[in-house]
Amino acid sequence: MKTNDNQLNTVAATKQVSDDKQVMIVKQGGKLKITFLGNSITRHMPKPEIGWVHDWGMAASCLENDYVHVMLRHLEEKYGPVDYCICSLSKWEREYWNLDILKEYQAAVDFDADIVIVRIAENVWGVRNRLEELPLEKYWDYMIKFFTNEKSKIIVTDDFWSWDTIDDPIHKVCEQNNYKLVKLGDIGADPSNKALGEFEHPGVEIHPNDKGMEAIALRILEEGELI
Repeated sequence: MKTNDNQLNTVAATKQVSDDKQVMIVKQGGKLKITFLGNSITRHMPKPEIGWVHDWGMAASCLENDYVHVMLRHLEEKYGPVDYCICSLSKWEREYWNLDILKEYQAAVDFDADIVIVRIAENVWGVRNRLEELPLEKYWDYMIKFFTNEKSKIIVTDDFWSWDTIDDPIHKVCEQNNYKLVKLGDIGADPSNKALGEFEHPGVEIHPNDKGMEAIALRILEEGELI
């Protein structure tokens, strides 16, 4: 049986960022506001015990090379300064049925972004035994609506490590609500897009490297019609 990369992701979903820093907002006087709903691929604070000592998208070589900042660079070329919010939802991924957790992210809602990028999925693997009892589709739909309004441009990606049990309900939510779906499975399936051999920890090294981060960023930008 083929190993699913979600099985290899031994980076814990808990404490990827501290509770008081789950929402980070950067204001630069921009006319465009964008929110990134993410997990470790979007931002992971230092965790030296697994060999990760940085505070940006895991496995990128520097802040500028994670997918968030690659996207921001392209957007700023077109729109000028951009105000942005990075909201870390790894905690919610592991308890997606717990609606109270969403209250911890109210600052991201209040940011009232023009564009919302939903770039999560991978940590749901850790609670896959709850999926039949608590269908992901219902809660994914609720989560997206919590962070957006009728004016929001919504772009949703699926699992970088591609697992149909997670991807299928995400695809269905996008289809039902006319959200722009950006599929990442082919990017994640290419070993050259992962930081293999760059880190000792197996969970860290299967995260996207600079090449993978750029591929994610360009896919979202192009298919989301942002550039």
